[in-house]
Amino acid sequence: MNRAKERDFRRNVSRRGAILGIGQLLLTGFLGGRLYQLQVTQNRRYQRLSDKNQFDLRVVAPPRGRIYDNKMRLIAGNAESFQLRMTPMHVKDMAGTLQSLSKVIDLPEAIQTDILTKAKKGPSFRELIVRRNLTQRELARLAIRSAYLPGVSFEKSLRRIYPQGALTCHVTGYVSPISSDEIEQDSSLRQMPDLSTGKIGVEYAQEPNLRGMPGYERIEVNARGRPIRVLRDTDPRAGADLQLSIDIGVQLHASKVLRKGRSDVVSFAEKDVQAGLASNPELVAHITSGDDLILRDPKGRLTPPESGAVVVMDIHNGNIVSLVSTPMYDPNMFTEKLLTRDWRRLNNHPRRPLLNRSTSGMYAPGSTFKMVVGLAALEAGIISEKSSFFCKGDMELGNATFHCWRKGGHGRMNLTSALEQSCDVYFYEVALKTGIKRIRNMALRLGLGNVTGVDIPGEKSGIIPSHEWKLATHGKVWTPGETVVAAIGQGYVLATPLQLAVMTARIANGKFAVNPSLVMHDPNNPPVFEPLDIPESALAIIRKGMFAVTGGPMGTARNYALSQKYGGMSGKTGTVQVKRITKQQREDGITKNIDRPWKERDHALFVAYAPINAPKYAISVVVEHGGSGSSMAAPIARDIMAKTITELGV
Repeated sequence: MNRAKERDFRRNVSRRGAILGIGQLLLTGFLGGRLYQLQVTQNRRYQRLSDKNQFDLRVVAPPRGRIYDNKMRLIAGNAESFQLRMTPMHVKDMAGTLQSLSKVIDLPEAIQTDILTKAKKGPSFRELIVRRNLTQRELARLAIRSAYLPGVSFEKSLRRIYPQGALTCHVTGYVSPISSDEIEQDSSLRQMPDLSTGKIGVEYAQEPNLRGMPGYERIEVNARGRPIRVLRDTDPRAGADLQLSIDIGVQLHASKVLRKGRSDVVSFAEKDVQAGLASNPELVAHITSGDDLILRDPKGRLTPPESGAVVVMDIHNGNIVSLVSTPMYDPNMFTEKLLTRDWRRLNNHPRRPLLNRSTSGMYAPGSTFKMVVGLAALEAGIISEKSSFFCKGDMELGNATFHCWRKGGHGRMNLTSALEQSCDVYFYEVALKTGIKRIRNMALRLGLGNVTGVDIPGEKSGIIPSHEWKLATHGKVWTPGETVVAAIGQGYVLATPLQLAVMTARIANGKFAVNPSLVMHDPNNPPVFEPLDIPESALAIIRKGMFAVTGGPMGTARNYALSQKYGGMSGKTGTVQVKRITKQQREDGITKNIDRPWKERDHALFVAYAPINAPKYAISVVVEHGGSGSSMAAPIARDIMAKTITELGV
């Protein structure tokens, strides 16, 4: 991507953000104006009525827009619930009343203190929500005592529900009650205690569309503060429903396959499982976070599910079919005020379930980056399909020695065989001749090094280094050795799983710089993408090498090829070293990934597209500390791709 196109891309992303921002400002302005009319312009009238204990003014939260998958299966919706409310002007002893309520329902001291603080800060006629989601048992207890609790009432309301639970948590994000920080930024939100707002994910990105418009009502009360009747001034207007491109069937399968990896599922009832918990704090953290899946790895060790990410997308329109990040969390936890202990469990979890690895996890792409190097060299005319280099197992550059993953070397390699067998030395040689500037330029055109603009906030841009980047970031000049390391997707090079899926989609598409999207496109208004502007002749050679990875006699993923029933699959493996193996360790033979501690094991990656002859879907798989890209990530991708084609066809 040249600088002009890069500027256009950034301008498009900025414009998209600006539109959402304007939407939020317009919504806030409308709410603020209406509240001003009701509470300032008409304040004298309503205050006079309130002084006579006749009317309370209430803002009615609108039903939030529902979120569906590509087949209209519910991902986020609303369910009826009951709330406990208090109107301070009708309560003589706030602290005493809260204490009395705590004997009837679960009402921790922290919540009581919060209610008292809000009562002191706000006007006495404004209702406060004491508890959401009351149980039937709690409702019965309150009903019996309601005559002795003036100013206290329980009302029907809607609460946000996520029927898919943790499965789509990193797609939807979650809503929760308005925070004090939000109120500081927008004081009009103080008037809407019943409103919950999106905090992350699609719930946050689409907040202006999903929120709707509030209504207003006057509640006539008697001298004891008991409601007599409701006079509706303005009906609330529901938020807009939203359809995503996510397919729940594919999402569920991808989650199961990724989490299981190569391990076996074990029962918690097994004696050694219970005994093993005592010496495995990471497993304890996993179970206490609400996930009961326990595995036994090939070495017989008990372990939590695999951590990582999967992204599946349509290479033609950019629709994301599946976006999985593990470990996960249940977004339903956040619909009411999250307990401190639950927040600590999530926030202090060693494997960070709150991190959306698919869009915000940055990983060295490893050998999946070799396709970028090959394309850059082909486009510049530095190599042809038949250009070859000899791999003897390492390459010397100055005083440094750079090893190939195969100790004895691969012999003479051309581009196709180098991709097929993932020869490092071949790409060391090619990268030195091509230069980091050309490599970076190609990487940017393939979607690396910039945010994709997907409908999820917090997306990371990754890093595609250059001479200028290193000087600005580290104050040092770029060295040839760093080009060698970048050639195999390590060193400073970082990418998200989503970016790797985009890269693969663009290689498979060949014509357009397809961008990803989670919101279903209007069939009458399909997305328009910029031309990819990479020679088809170069792309065809790279695709030939990717086919050899799964279909060639020496392909690194030849044992995990997708059945011809589904049209086959072309891909590229990647194994990313996390901790450098020392010379002494090599001599001692300590190189097996599975024998090392989990945090020291290599990351496993695989990218692919399918079917081979008529590509439709691209996939990226990252398994943190999963070991080999060929034996761990490739079979996961194969199984998910088969499910995708079965569910959605081609």
